[in-house]
Amino acid sequence: MTTAPTGKTTKKHLSADVRRELLVAAALRVMKRDGIAAASTRAICAEAEMPHGAFHYCFRSKQELYAALLATDINIDLDAAWGAVTPDADPASTLRALLRTYWAAVEADPEAQLVLRELINLALREPELHDLPAWEHRAYRDKTVTYLERLAQEADLEFTIATEALAQMLIEAFGGVISAWLAHRDNASARAGLDHFADLFATLTRPRRQG
Repeated sequence: MTTAPTGKTTKKHLSADVRRELLVAAALRVMKRDGIAAASTRAICAEAEMPHGAFHYCFRSKQELYAALLATDINIDLDAAWGAVTPDADPASTLRALLRTYWAAVEADPEAQLVLRELINLALREPELHDLPAWEHRAYRDKTVTYLERLAQEADLEFTIATEALAQMLIEAFGGVISAWLAHRDNASARAGLDHFADLFATLTRPRRQG
C-alpha cells in the first residue's frame, strides 16, 4: 500500500489570488533577507515553493509585483481603532488612536519599511518603473481620504481645510516620523511625535454644522 508523501503542502490547487499573496509575502522575505537585487522571479518562486511559471501566471511584470508590495503598506487594517470613534470622543484622542493603530503595524516590521522605501527609491531611478512612485502616492492619498471621510462621518465632525489637503499633511507627517524612526529606532519618541501630530490635526476639525 502506497502512502501519500508528507512534508511540503501542495500548492497545486491554490487560486490565483492566494498564489499572488504567497508570492508577495515570499518576495518581501527575500528582499528583507537578501536585498531587492536578489529578488529574482526564480528566487521568489523558490521561496514560495512554487514552480517558476507561477510568477508569470500571477503577475504580468515585476512592476506589478512591486505595486502589490507597496499596497501592503497602504492597506494596513485600522479596524481595531474604529470602535473608539464616536461623536462624544475628543478629536485628538480619536486621531491618536487611529495613528497609533497604523503605527503598530509599521513598528512591528521595520525591515519591511526599509524594503518599501528602497523600492520607491529604485523606481525613481529606473525608467521602466517611473510610474510606480506616482501611483503609490495617489493610492496612499486616496486611502487616507477614505479614512478621513469615515472619521468625519462616525465622529460627526468636519474639517476646516479640504480633506485632500489634510490627507496630504497626514502622509507627509507620517512619512517623516517613519524616516526618523528608521534612523533612531526609538519607539517611544516616534509614538510621541505621532501624538503631537494628532493634537495638531485635531485643531483642523470642528463639530459638524447642523442644517
